[in-house]
Parts: sequence; C-alpha cells; structure tokens
Amino acid sequence: MKKNHILIIGLLLITISCGKNKKEIENEKAQIEIQQKVIAEKKEQERIHLEKIEVGKSILKTHFSNELERLKKVLQEQERKLTEIYEFQFGRANSTKEKQLNEQNIRIGQIQSYISRIEKEISLTNLRETFDFQDSPKGVINYLFESAKNNDFEKLRHLCDPYGENDGDSRGICFVAMQPSEMQNQFVESFKKGRIMSEPKIENDRAEVEIAYGPNSDKLEKINLVKRMDKWYIVSI
Repeated sequence: MKKNHILIIGLLLITISCGKNKKEIENEKAQIEIQQKVIAEKKEQERIHLEKIEVGKSILKTHFSNELERLKKVLQEQERKLTEIYEFQFGRANSTKEKQLNEQNIRIGQIQSYISRIEKEISLTNLRETFDFQDSPKGVINYLFESAKNNDFEKLRHLCDPYGENDGDSRGICFVAMQPSEMQNQFVESFKKGRIMSEPKIENDRAEVEIAYGPNSDKLEKINLVKRMDKWYIVSI
C-alpha cells in the first residue's frame, strides 16, 4: 500500500512538472487573442469590401441605364426618319429611295444591337470574377494587351474598379465587348502591340504603369490601377 501511495505521488509530481507554467499559459492566451483580433479585422475588411462592391454595382447600373435610355430615344428618332423616307414620294428616284431605306435600316440595326449588348451588361453586373493575372499591376496590363491580340474581350469587364471609381476612358476599355465593332477595332489597333515601358510605380494600394500603344507602339500613356482585397484593377487612364 505504501508503495502505491509513493507511486501516485510521483506520478502527480511528474504531471505537474510537465504542465504549462503561468507565463506560458498567458502567452498562449495572448496569441489566441491576437489571432481572434486578426480574424475579426479581416471579416470587417471583407464586409466593407462587399458593401463597396454593391455601391460599385449600383453606379455601373445607373451608368448603363442612362445610356440605355439615351439610345432608346435615338432609336425612336431614327425609326421616325425611316418612316419619313418611306413615305416621301416626290422628286426622288426609286433607286435613291431604296438606298436611303437600306442605309437607315442598317443604322437602326446597329442601334438595336448596341441596346441589346447594354441590356446584357446590366444583367451581368452582379457577376464578379477575379483572376491570377490580377495579382500584380503588370499582370493586368499584359492581359489587356493579350485581349487585344486575341480579340477576346469577355474578361475585361472584370478589370474595372469594383467600387465604381473609374473614369470614362477606363470604363470604355473594360466594357469594349459591348461597344460597336468600330470601337472594338480601334481598341485592337491601339493595344495589340502595346508594351510596358518601365517598372510600375506602386505606392500602398495604388499603381501607375507607363505603356506604349498605338498601331506602331509609339504613343505613351499612363494607366492607373488600384488594389482591392489583394487584386489589381484599372481605375483611370
């Protein structure tokens, strides 16, 4: 029995000696509190980020809706002109009338097509995607050049600042997929031979990249980017 008591006491002493002292427990507690604070701050950043994205969506929808309203008025005016051409009877050869009707129908078709593309963009404003090439300013700009080379504009809509702080020129680039074919061709000619002229100037969450662009890659321009939650976006040109 005495031996058993001695064994139990020995085991207790070993357990106590192997346990954590007060300082270690306090350090662990402090580390846990730090981790919890970091997690809470990250969640708050994500909440604010998502709120600002919603504001950006609203700004974009308003912009598209205003453009849609303008184009619908233009369409009505062009349809009225078509009716006038069709009804006008005096002092004009049939061949001239047919030519005018064809030209006016083409014009109306182009406006209708543009309206459809804007309506599509409005339906896509809730869709947000990010890509690996957005991990750096150079990645975004190089993708811009690749899009022009390949005539592939679909991902460009995701490169505009999701908070809606873009200028008109950068918005025109991001949404070139909905533009008339002449504008798309102009985009291709401007950027398919584009190149980055120097290392990006990065300060906090802002970056400036100087590029050469144009048919002969002999024009200089600066593109400004902004970082949102570790991804880079075009904000102005």
